[in-house]
Amino acid sequence: MTVSRTDKKKPVRPAKNRTGLSIESILEGSPIPTFVIDRNHTIILWNKACAELTGYPARNMIGTGDHYRPLYPERRPLIADLIVDQDIDALERYYGGKQVRKSSVIEGAYEATDYFESLGGKPRHLYFLAAPVYDDEGEVIAAIETLQDVTRERELARYLEENAETLRRELDENIRLRKTIEGIIEGSPIPTFVIDRNHRILLWNRAFTEMSGFEGHRMIGTKKQWMPFYPEKRPVIADLIVDGDAAGLEAFYGKKKVQKSSVIEGAYEATDFYENIGGRNRHLYFLAAPIRNEKGEIIAAVETLQDVTRERELERSLKEQADTLKRELEANIRLRKTIEGISEGSPIPTFVIDRNHRIILWNRAFTAMCGYPGEAMIGTDNQWMPFYREKRPVIADLIVDGDLEGLEKFYGKKKVQKSSVIEGAYEATDYYENLGGKRRHLYFLAAPIFDEKGEVIAAIETLQDVTREREMELSLKEYAETMKNELEENIFLRKNMEELFNFHQSVLDASPDLILVLDADGTLRYMSRDIDPERGLTAEKLKGKHFSEFVAPERKEFLEERWAEIRRGVFTPFEIEVAERDGTRRNLLLTARPIKGTDRLLVLQRDITEFKELESRFYESQKLAAVGQLSAGIAHEVRNPLSSIKMSLQILEKRMNPEGNDLKRFHIARKEVEHLEKLVSDILVFARPTEPDMHLADLNMCVEASLAMAEREVSDKKIQVRMEFDDRMPPVPFDSAMLQQAFLNLHLNAADAMAEGGILTIRTRCEAEKRRAVVEIADNGGGIGEESLPHLFNPFFTTKKYGTGLGLSQVKKIIDLHRGSIEILSRKDEGTRVIITLPLP
Repeated sequence: MTVSRTDKKKPVRPAKNRTGLSIESILEGSPIPTFVIDRNHTIILWNKACAELTGYPARNMIGTGDHYRPLYPERRPLIADLIVDQDIDALERYYGGKQVRKSSVIEGAYEATDYFESLGGKPRHLYFLAAPVYDDEGEVIAAIETLQDVTRERELARYLEENAETLRRELDENIRLRKTIEGIIEGSPIPTFVIDRNHRILLWNRAFTEMSGFEGHRMIGTKKQWMPFYPEKRPVIADLIVDGDAAGLEAFYGKKKVQKSSVIEGAYEATDFYENIGGRNRHLYFLAAPIRNEKGEIIAAVETLQDVTRERELERSLKEQADTLKRELEANIRLRKTIEGISEGSPIPTFVIDRNHRIILWNRAFTAMCGYPGEAMIGTDNQWMPFYREKRPVIADLIVDGDLEGLEKFYGKKKVQKSSVIEGAYEATDYYENLGGKRRHLYFLAAPIFDEKGEVIAAIETLQDVTREREMELSLKEYAETMKNELEENIFLRKNMEELFNFHQSVLDASPDLILVLDADGTLRYMSRDIDPERGLTAEKLKGKHFSEFVAPERKEFLEERWAEIRRGVFTPFEIEVAERDGTRRNLLLTARPIKGTDRLLVLQRDITEFKELESRFYESQKLAAVGQLSAGIAHEVRNPLSSIKMSLQILEKRMNPEGNDLKRFHIARKEVEHLEKLVSDILVFARPTEPDMHLADLNMCVEASLAMAEREVSDKKIQVRMEFDDRMPPVPFDSAMLQQAFLNLHLNAADAMAEGGILTIRTRCEAEKRRAVVEIADNGGGIGEESLPHLFNPFFTTKKYGTGLGLSQVKKIIDLHRGSIEILSRKDEGTRVIITLPLP
């Protein structure tokens, strides 16, 4: 049951009802269309009956907030949404015209009616009932809403409204009976036809035309009443009743469960199935009754049909239920479809009183319900007797008197209200302990009958036994209580799962490693974070793809070989080198391990670029230490002898005044000595542990000054210089002398690498977001072979004929002392690009 806000807390019970079934299975199997939303307006249940009514399957609805979609073209709240939000004022705004009202049975629940042009492919009148679901604290945690198709009841109400005028004319004039009856039948929503004793059709109403597709003006006067049903001529029930052929009824309709009507004397009823009636497969319920003259002779027969396809389909879907329920459903179908003769054709319990409150009509359906026969009631004012112990007005009495205050006085607690369908009519509900030997919930609808002057001359009142609907409404309380317990348990479990998930996700997010889960065939099933969102390499998009689809083509073969080893059980970690979009390269270490209990593999990808760089720097420092020691020895052992040799050559040249080849040999010797002096000088500069004298200065001016120092080499080869300096470059901390020497070495290297007329491009740019300044020096010379690139910064490594092999080593050391980085990008015959980065303050 629904838990009130004022109820005390109750211990949580398992979400089962007395039969042991879960509330979900009960609601799912319920024939009443039902859905449930949580406090976030998300659908958590959408049963089969709701799917059949709306045409929207549960798989498309559960987990969404689209429960408005079957009913309205645009998003708007349903009653359940407003109950979850406790927005009672909005109920009037959205449902004021639909007679929204509080439920008289379920606390906190609201009900309303509305009409939809197309719901599940058909026009329908719906009755909504929505109730809150509370937790132990009395807070609304969900809402359940049911929908009932009351289209048939509305059609019957309209039918009563149409017949009210006919009854008024009968009571007022009592003439032209046949014409009046024909008008009633012609306007009736129940398909009907009448044949005379010669089997000729006298009447073929519009409802029958709409159902069968055969127009009345083509059928009246003929004997073709068989044509809508059978391919060849054969008698229908009305034909056999006119002939009094009881044996023929058994012969033609025995298999269709033909039987005498329990309501109309001499009438017979049957059911049958037709493949194509009016373009549709239909189950039809027939009721045919004789029409007698004053002598009791049969002069005609009337036959009505009801489309009971929906009831038959429901009946088939409920075969597993008890035989008793099946018989009850069939009896209800027959009861609702029975027409109690031309004057008492409605299966709805009905009575009519005149302006003097005397009963002028008391149909058989009402007699069957209340146990009071019509012959004992007609002509009296005892219409109160089936309902109350003492005399008091019923709704029809108050309508005849126009006593609206009496309606509130006698029926205020029964929620009396104006009918939204019939003008001047009122409706109410009430409960009776004993009505016709049963406890019943009744729905009353009473309407006035006016004469030509618009004066009330009578009132008609109908009753409907809605006991089953009320019992089902009451059972929703138990459903709500059970569902509340189940929802609380699910919420608790979900909270624990969310906490565990958040913990694991936090661990993964904090890890610098990338974690992947692969199927046995290499398909990606999980990735702890995105690789490169800008290129579309996200976990969501890569999930379900084979790993070879998102690796670099040059690494694909290598990785597939490693994958084959992993599938053979070899789980040795391995390294790969990948290129970033900006040209930088990163070293990755991949480790694979099987996930226990599955055929999947866990792959851990770790970025070891910094480790590799540290390792490289360590080896380089060892080399530099060795060079330092060597340079110290050279400085002591070579520098002084070279000075003596150079001085001796100068003295000899002055004394001897050589000419010709001798002079040429003196110049060669002096040049070689100078070359050796430069080599010694470079070694001493490279090995000397001098710290830079750093000051904030203009980096663009430093680059330009270094270029001026290489002016002779550049002009000799007629090299074109293109400078692209960043005007936004802020002051940068550096040692001007050191940095000019580094840039000068790079300019000279570029000039040596280019032929005459080459292009030297120098760029600077400020990358403020990365807190660094960048200098690029590019040439279009012969480039560097791939085999030489790893050794460029090694001391004494050179590709020149007269190079010392220490120029780039000096540049590397200077940049390192400035806490910067240097990178050389080059390919054979495609030029070289040197990228230097320096930190900004």
